[in-house]
Amino acid sequence: MKRFFLIISLVYYGFLHLQAQPEPPDRKGKFFLIPEFWLSLGSVTYIEIAPMVGYHVNDRLSLGLGPHYIYQSWKATPYISAYQTHVGGIKGFARFAVITHAEEFLPIKLFNDLFVHVEFEEMSLENGAYDTVGNDERYLQPMFLVGGGFNQRIGMYNSVSLMILWNLNESAASPYSNPIFRIGFNAYF
Repeated sequence: MKRFFLIISLVYYGFLHLQAQPEPPDRKGKFFLIPEFWLSLGSVTYIEIAPMVGYHVNDRLSLGLGPHYIYQSWKATPYISAYQTHVGGIKGFARFAVITHAEEFLPIKLFNDLFVHVEFEEMSLENGAYDTVGNDERYLQPMFLVGGGFNQRIGMYNSVSLMILWNLNESAASPYSNPIFRIGFNAYF
């Protein structure tokens, strides 16, 4: 019986040792990359590429900026005609971590950081695709997105984030519909 408890104790402490991760380095002054992309193929094809570079102003506040490109095409149906469009623009964000290092006080590992997120985008859209005017001229559409999410650290320098955002300028002229769900991978360097 003593051997059984000894083996269980050794396995338990060995498991705890394997689960322990080194303390993450201070994020202040560090850059990170968000290689955002989306691909959906079918009767509606949607390809989105929006890589951003972020910067940690301090452990709680980060800012970022990057280009944004969307390609959409619709196949002809009895109700709509075939169409394709290219959307381009720029976007920037500010993210503030309300809770950091949550794994230290939560009984289970749900997330590391809980944050609020604000994003501004300026997109060049075609009237024929997103507006009811019907001509082929392009116009700039500003979009203001707000929401929040959480980060889960993977190793020392990477994390996965899950966000839910709302476009405050939602209209027929917007490429988004509310709510907007995003899953992202952040690579620190």
